[in-house]
Amino acid sequence: MNKRSAPLNEENRILSLDLMRGLALLGILLANSLHFQYGLFLIPDIHHYYPLGWLDHMAEGFIRTFATASFYTLFSFLFGYGMAFLKERLEQQNKPFSSLYVRRTLILLFVGLVHGTFIWDGDILFVYALTAFILFFFLKLKERGLLIWAFVLLFLMALSIASPEDESTAGLEDQLMNYSLEEKEVLTSGSYFEVVSFRLMADPLGLGILGDVILNVTAMVSVLGMFLLGAFVARKKWLLDVSKHRKLFIRIWWITLLVGFPCKIAFLFNDTYAYEMLHTTIGGPLVAMFYASSIALLASNPKWLKRLHPLAYVGRLSLSNYLLQSLVFTTLFYGYGFGLFNRIGIFGGMVLAFVFFFLQTIASRWWLKRYHMGLFEWFWRAGTYLTIPKLRR
Repeated sequence: MNKRSAPLNEENRILSLDLMRGLALLGILLANSLHFQYGLFLIPDIHHYYPLGWLDHMAEGFIRTFATASFYTLFSFLFGYGMAFLKERLEQQNKPFSSLYVRRTLILLFVGLVHGTFIWDGDILFVYALTAFILFFFLKLKERGLLIWAFVLLFLMALSIASPEDESTAGLEDQLMNYSLEEKEVLTSGSYFEVVSFRLMADPLGLGILGDVILNVTAMVSVLGMFLLGAFVARKKWLLDVSKHRKLFIRIWWITLLVGFPCKIAFLFNDTYAYEMLHTTIGGPLVAMFYASSIALLASNPKWLKRLHPLAYVGRLSLSNYLLQSLVFTTLFYGYGFGLFNRIGIFGGMVLAFVFFFLQTIASRWWLKRYHMGLFEWFWRAGTYLTIPKLRR
């Protein structure tokens, strides 16, 4: 029997997942448009957010309500789904999973490290890869165990709402202010090598290596919760036949709509730490599941499936498109490129994001007519399966 694993064929892809990935990339770009232009931590006192007045205020409210904290969580959900789906597929074929999983994760770890160091420090791939090593052990659990642990981890993140604002919080704010002032200077006028050096040497929390550990562990707990939720849904196979589970999806849609968005909108009117955590740790994941259930329901309708299909082109090249977004937008905003950092306002950045995503949709469709996968996807598959995938059609 042939024990060598092989990538998933195109005809076996789940279209609704590619649609979700495409939508997630649009949302991630919208949310990141704030950070590309204003740095890693958004501190109004040192940036000119609103050169267009109310138009920029409206754009900020739109991004924070519909994009911030929801699309990286949706992407996390899809990542967990994909890993659980991969494990089940290989086990059904009686082919090894552990070694393939480790190779796949190590490649992602390397790419995330390179991306975060040399392109953009808002990278999510490195954290995904670190968390994926932990996910490997959780994938041994049964469906109920996956769901319980998903809720436990997400609940732990939600507990941050109850954290008091004390003197240590004020000290942290001062530290982040100093970091952001230095960041603004180097990203506005620094050379490429000065920007990379700043990433390597800067200390956002003022805690040295411990600060990096705290940031990564916090992100990993949040990401792992959504990984496990995605793995649970993959095991249940709900997305393989949405019509069979339509009532469940409609119930999820209403709950996440009626609870998720109020949690996010509250932060727009009260920007205290507790409401920010409500926005991020409860509103973010719930709205992510609102988007997932919306895509699942709409994709089961032929008319809506046709309208949404362009998202699938971007979704099939999700990691290549994600890396391209970072490359293009850092070049547009940073001083070593076109120098738009802190200059065009939130509305201008949002318009740029929509225009670029539209161009990515066209380019992705053109690419997939000629090639089977993106360049990064090709590299990732080659390293994962130890074969040279066919690229050109």
